[in-house]
Amino acid sequence: MKEEKAHWRVLRPTTWPAPPADMSVSTHAEIDECPRRWALGAAEYPDVWRGHGYPPKLQVAGLAGSVVHLALEIITKRLTRAGVPSLDDPLATKVLRGLGGYTRVVEDSVESVLKRFADNPRAIALMEHAHRTLRGQVPALRGRVQSMLARLRLPAGGLPMPAAPVPMMTQKPTRNPLTSGAYPEVELRAKSIGWKGKADLLVLADDTCEITDFKTGTPNEHHKFQVRVYAALWRMDEELNPSGRVVDRLVLAYGSHDVEVPPPNADEIDELGRDLLARRQAAEAALAARPPSAHPHPETCRYCSVRHMCAEYWTAGTQLRMWETLGNRSVADASIIITGRHGPSSWDAFVRSSAVAKHGQPALLRGDGRQLPLHPGQEVRLISVHVNPYLEEADSDPDIVFTLSATSEVFLAP
Repeated sequence: MKEEKAHWRVLRPTTWPAPPADMSVSTHAEIDECPRRWALGAAEYPDVWRGHGYPPKLQVAGLAGSVVHLALEIITKRLTRAGVPSLDDPLATKVLRGLGGYTRVVEDSVESVLKRFADNPRAIALMEHAHRTLRGQVPALRGRVQSMLARLRLPAGGLPMPAAPVPMMTQKPTRNPLTSGAYPEVELRAKSIGWKGKADLLVLADDTCEITDFKTGTPNEHHKFQVRVYAALWRMDEELNPSGRVVDRLVLAYGSHDVEVPPPNADEIDELGRDLLARRQAAEAALAARPPSAHPHPETCRYCSVRHMCAEYWTAGTQLRMWETLGNRSVADASIIITGRHGPSSWDAFVRSSAVAKHGQPALLRGDGRQLPLHPGQEVRLISVHVNPYLEEADSDPDIVFTLSATSEVFLAP
């Protein structure tokens, strides 16, 4: 299928992906919640696009956090290289001026985040809306960045090594033992258990070893587990930390406050290492099935980017559970069978599966101007469509109207 088309096919991977070479907290959480979801997302789809995996859906509401995180990364790196310990230092103003100021950094971060979706065919229809939305949020995003940076404390003196150009993609970055200094976005690897993680900020000094992780969402217990995993990976990273130094301070930096997490001691790290190895082995076993098992659940399925390809999602049992937990019932998913053309941009159909309609219920699909070459007999899976019941005749069963919007997606089932 060509990328410029506004409708898609429901695809099945020709080859299921192998488990990740190195496990991370986020990847493990996704596999643990639903092995099928991870496998569908990680498989290759050369007929759809040139990118890796299945093109992710552009979730405009979640992009603000990515912008804040990138802006924090850019400013923190520049502050550490200049040896600025905090925003109270007079040199901080000079560093920020060199970056063009907070607003410029946030605006550049908006462009960089959206650029990640430039080749994503699922994002084409939403790019203008996403750009307009994020640009309108720049003042608020700037405030969030300033608030989080105001609490940041760095060692004076800058990084112990000079700034180096980013290595070519064909070159393998060197991983030498780290000495005293501040290290933004440092990747930690524990080869003995096959885990990795990227700590937002690692600070090393003679009397301290601390990891700070920036969080743009609301606090939850999973964040504490994640930062403790980083502490374990640092201890087990034989290249960056050959002496096995233990972290003595862990900080979760949220938009309005910091949360200190008790760091694990050496014995707790050994136990955590064994737990992480067991988690990896369980994830690999789950992915060994062909296809990997699906774990349909309202909270998991609601935000799944590949649910249109999951047969279990469209079963009556799963849709019933979705109905029971559906808060806004004016927007939903539906699988329909086209029965004919109703108008220039509308089609008659009946419902095959949906949380908001019965099987076999007559339905009307209203388009939004996109070209949809639909024909009788086709199964069409609709994602995030507006739902409106109506009556054509007083004594008839109520039909249901599915109306496409800019955020809706249409997929042709095989």
